[in-house]
Amino acid sequence: MKKFLKIFFVLLCFLLFSRVQAKDKLRIDYNDVNLREGPGTNYRSIKKLGVSATFDLVEKTLFPNEKGCSDGWYKIYYSGQNVGYVCASYITLYEEKDTPVEPNTDCEKEMASLGFPNTYWNGLCSLKEKHPNWTFTADITGLPFDVATSKESVIGKSFIQSNYQGYFSTESGSYDYLTDTFKVMEGSNWYAASKEVVAYYMDPRNFLDERFIFMFEKLSFDESYQTVEAINAILNGKDIKEKSSVIYEAGKTYNANAIYLASRIKQETGGNYTGNSLKGSTITYNGNTYYPVYNPYNIGANTGVYDGLVWAVSGTSYLRPWLSLDNAIKGGANFITYYYISKGQDTSYFQKFNVSSYSSYAAYAHQYMTNIRGAANEASITYDGYKEMDLLNSVNYKFVIPVYDNMPSNVSALPNGGNPNNHLKNLTINGKTINGFSHDNFSYNYYVGSGINKVQIAGEVINSKVSIAGTGEIDLNSDKTIVTLKVTAENGNTQDYVINIIKTDGANVSVNDIVASSAVPVSESSFILTAGYTVEVLKELFLKSCSSAEISFSNKASGLLATGDEITIKNGDDAKTYSIAIKGDTSADANINIADLLKIQKHILGYINLSGSFLKAADVNSDGSVDIKDLLIVQKHILGYTTIK
Repeated sequence: MKKFLKIFFVLLCFLLFSRVQAKDKLRIDYNDVNLREGPGTNYRSIKKLGVSATFDLVEKTLFPNEKGCSDGWYKIYYSGQNVGYVCASYITLYEEKDTPVEPNTDCEKEMASLGFPNTYWNGLCSLKEKHPNWTFTADITGLPFDVATSKESVIGKSFIQSNYQGYFSTESGSYDYLTDTFKVMEGSNWYAASKEVVAYYMDPRNFLDERFIFMFEKLSFDESYQTVEAINAILNGKDIKEKSSVIYEAGKTYNANAIYLASRIKQETGGNYTGNSLKGSTITYNGNTYYPVYNPYNIGANTGVYDGLVWAVSGTSYLRPWLSLDNAIKGGANFITYYYISKGQDTSYFQKFNVSSYSSYAAYAHQYMTNIRGAANEASITYDGYKEMDLLNSVNYKFVIPVYDNMPSNVSALPNGGNPNNHLKNLTINGKTINGFSHDNFSYNYYVGSGINKVQIAGEVINSKVSIAGTGEIDLNSDKTIVTLKVTAENGNTQDYVINIIKTDGANVSVNDIVASSAVPVSESSFILTAGYTVEVLKELFLKSCSSAEISFSNKASGLLATGDEITIKNGDDAKTYSIAIKGDTSADANINIADLLKIQKHILGYINLSGSFLKAADVNSDGSVDIKDLLIVQKHILGYTTIK
C-alpha cells in the first residue's frame, strides 16, 4: 500500500502540470555549522547543523558582519516557525521550484506513469526505442538524494582507485590538508571517494544507456538466455571458462542470474582470473592450515582479499570451508541469493547502494562492496557478454531503477580531477606569521597602530599547484580594512582567508573586548568550559579575537585544561587573569568520573564546601545552584546516557 501511494503521488504530480512559486532555500556545505540565536558569534549556539541539511530562508536580505563571519548572516526557519542565523560562508543559496514538465511522446507518458521524473525520460525512451521488449520499473526509494549521497560518502563506505586526486575525499580520516596526503583505505591504492564522485555513481541518470543499464537488471535466474554459452562469452577464455557449467548450475539451483555470477567473478578477480581468491591459497585459521582455499566472489573481503579467504574457511554454512572451486562457486551463489537477492537487493546497484524500498535491511547498511565503480564495472562486463552472444534484442530484460526525492535538476557530474588542496601553510604580515595562524583557520583580526598606512601580506602554499590572489602591499585607508586572500586549488576549488585589519591607538584593545568577541562562556572571572578543551584550542580562540594579545597559562604549556587552571590575557597595558571551570570536573584531573560525582554529592550534603571555579564546575546546568539535578547530569554523563554541554 505504501509503495502504491508513493507511485500515485508521483503520477499525480505529473498530471497536474501546475507551477508553484519558487522558494528561497539554503543548503549547509559543511559539518558542525553553528545555528545561532542572532547574527554573530557572540550569540548562543542553538544547535550544530550537518552538511547537506536544507532550510527555508526567512528573507533573502543578508545581515551584515556582526562578529565572526565576514560574509554576513542569513536568517532561516529551522523548526516550524522557529528562526536562527547561520554564517553565509558555510552555505549555498538556491531556489526550489516545482515545475513539472508535460510528457509529449507515448514513451514519456509511460515513463511518467511509472513514476520516473522527466530527467529520466530521454535515456529510458532511447533504450525503449532500441529495445521495445525491455521493461523498466521505478523503485521510489523515499530517500532524499543529497542525504543518500552523504550517507554513502561516510569514510569506509565507498573506495576508488584513480590517478585523479580530485576524486578522493577530503573529509577527516581520509585527507590531511597540512601534509597534502590521502590515507590509503585498502590494499595499496584504494582511497575514500569524494561525495561528488559518490553522487555521480549513485545518480541513475548517468547510466541509462545500453551498456550500463545492466547495473539495474533483476538478478533472478532465467534459463531462456542464461546459458553455458553465454557464461563462456562473459568469461572470455582462461581456465575459469571450464567452470561455466558449474556457474550455470549454481544460478539455476539458487535462483541467481548466472550471467551476473560470472560477471561478479570477473569483476572481483580483476578480469585476469589469477588472483589469490581464485587460484587457491594457503590460510591458517584458529590453528588449522587450509589449502587450497577459494573465494571467487570475494565474500567477506571487507578490507582485502585475505579477509575473504579467512571467511571462506571460518564456518560450515554455504558448503564451507571452500577447498574446491566448485564448492566456492555454488556456496557463494547460495550466500548471495540468501543475503542479498532474496532480501530486496536484487540488482548490482542495490548491492552496492542499499537504497531499495524493498530491502529487508536498513538503508545504507548491508552492502556487498566498497568499490564505488563495482556495479558499473559488472554492468559493462555483462553487456559485453550479452552483445557477443547477440542477446540484447532477443531477451525481455527487466530493470529496476531507483528514484530519489529532491533529485538535482542537473545530472550529477564527476568533479575536476586536480589536487583539492586550497589551504595555506603560512600567512604573514610584514614578514611575521600572524598570531593564531592555522591552515584551517580562515578568519583573523589584526590590530595596527593608528599611524600605520600600509602592510605587506604574503601566503605560503602547501601544494605547489595552488594560486593565491590578494597578497602584496595593502593600503590601509580606513579604520578597518578587510583583506581577502583567495586560494585556488588545482581542481578549481577556492578557499578564502579573511583578515580584518583594525587601526587602534597602539593596538590597545581591552581584554574585556577580546573575551567578548571570542564568545568563550565567562562568569565573573571564570571561563565555563566543557571537558575536552585544551590549552591550544582556548589560546587560538582568543588570538582569533585579537592577534596581538599575549596568552599564558599558570601551570601548563599544552594539553587538556582542568578545573582550577588559570589563564592570563594581556594586550598592551591591559591584563586580566581568569580561572578555568570544566563542567563536571570537580577533582581537577580534566576528566569526569566517579570522584567528581562523590565531591558534588558531599557538597550537597554539606560535608565539603566547593568554592570558586570548583563551585562553578559543579553547577553543570548553569542555573546558579548545585543540587540533585547537577548530580544526576554528572551520573548520566559517566554512564554514557548524556553528554554534559
